[in-house]
Amino acid sequence: MWILRNCVWWVPDFTVERHEATLRRLDARLCQGQTVVAHSSRHLVVARRP
Repeated sequence: MWILRNCVWWVPDFTVERHEATLRRLDARLCQGQTVVAHSSRHLVVARRP
């Protein structure tokens, strides 16, 4: 069992069934000891009333 370190709070229209092939490929890579690189970004939004 693998736990991904990146937390994804919400992904529109995500279902396991829809992405099963990709998830299985990712699992196979992890089981073989291959590395997986994940990138994240953060955005700061400053909102002011006119």
